Amino acid sequence: MRLRKNVEALQTVPFFTNLKAEEAADLARRLITRRFSPGQIIFHHGDPGGLLYIINKGKVKITYSTPEGQEALLAILGQGDFFGELALLDDSPRSATAEAIEPTETFTLHREEFIRYLTSNPDLALHVLHVLAQNIRRLNNQLSDIFFLDLPARLARVLLNLAEQYGKETNEGIRIDLALTQTDLAEMTGATRVSINKALGRFRRANWVAVKGRKFTIVDEEALRNLIQISGGSV
Repeated sequence: MRLRKNVEALQTVPFFTNLKAEEAADLARRLITRRFSPGQIIFHHGDPGGLLYIINKGKVKITYSTPEGQEALLAILGQGDFFGELALLDDSPRSATAEAIEPTETFTLHREEFIRYLTSNPDLALHVLHVLAQNIRRLNNQLSDIFFLDLPARLARVLLNLAEQYGKETNEGIRIDLALTQTDLAEMTGATRVSINKALGRFRRANWVAVKGRKFTIVDEEALRNLIQISGGSV
């Protein structure tokens, strides 16, 4: 039962989706379970790498802080997501900080196990290159958003992406099943809290988004997508 669970977790990681059943099972036996409490740092920016983390349950936020203390929220990850994959390839220090935001259980894989499979499996090596190319394209799109979309469009994109990841259908619309603050949204869009508050006020008045405490609901998805297109982005 546990082995099957580990195999299923491993196969959620794009690097390993093409593994044969026996290869996935062999690698899954080497996964180690690690648990973290809310607010616990999993690793800091600059820490030694060497481990891939796969989230079995819970949520993790990935942040980057400048020496001046400015912080950017890069991603919020949940069940089935993974992080730390760059350490599997170059063994460099961590490029960001990972923190559990609720009780979290992860499976970890050591770099040595990954490299052993990579060097003996050319098909896996080609697949990894393909996944890395997709990641680069995604990062290019994010950079394009920062340079070419205005703040309301960037906020619309962030809310739609979060709804796609964590959305639940309700009578009111798509509720994002995450507790988010305006500071979180500011860090995810490269904006200030004041400007986010102003943009959210516009969204609420237009009945595009409903806000109750720290919960956000997409009421008019089409309006948000149109806003991105008008600003020059693609949906």
